Amino acid sequence: MRCFCMFWTTLLLFAALSSAAAEDMGGFRGFAWGSSEKEMLSAEPKLVEGHMGVMPGVKAYQRTDEDLNFGGIKTESIIYTFYNGRFSSVSIDFRGFDNNEKLLAYCKKLFGPVTASAVLRLESYVSFDSPKTGAMLVYQLSMQTTNYGRLYLYSKEFLK
Repeated sequence: MRCFCMFWTTLLLFAALSSAAAEDMGGFRGFAWGSSEKEMLSAEPKLVEGHMGVMPGVKAYQRTDEDLNFGGIKTESIIYTFYNGRFSSVSIDFRGFDNNEKLLAYCKKLFGPVTASAVLRLESYVSFDSPKTGAMLVYQLSMQTTNYGRLYLYSKEFLK
């Protein structure tokens, strides 16, 4: 019985420490979640039409001077999304299984352990959680030569 109690105490302590080690992002690259669209416009971005489909109140921008290095990889694009004029999420597109693995390791380091994962219709979904920011790493497993992935970072304030 004593070993059983020690086991559970150690397990709970480990879980508490691993979640406490997770960083809580308050935005992305100098833009805080909830920042006004005007702040982004000072960086002279280009409007990305239809990035989120047709959604009222949603605009997406791509910075012209963006550093495409993120999490140890060279990304394809980084798109900032605004909902009703406030910064709400980032989409980071990439290609390649090795890059997916690097981003997975980076997210574990940044946010802590994976909170959920699934494989559906040849796509891998892995999510992470922190008090202010959620993250979802999506990767298409179907095509070996053109495999594609996206890391979504989003403000949890807009989920309420």
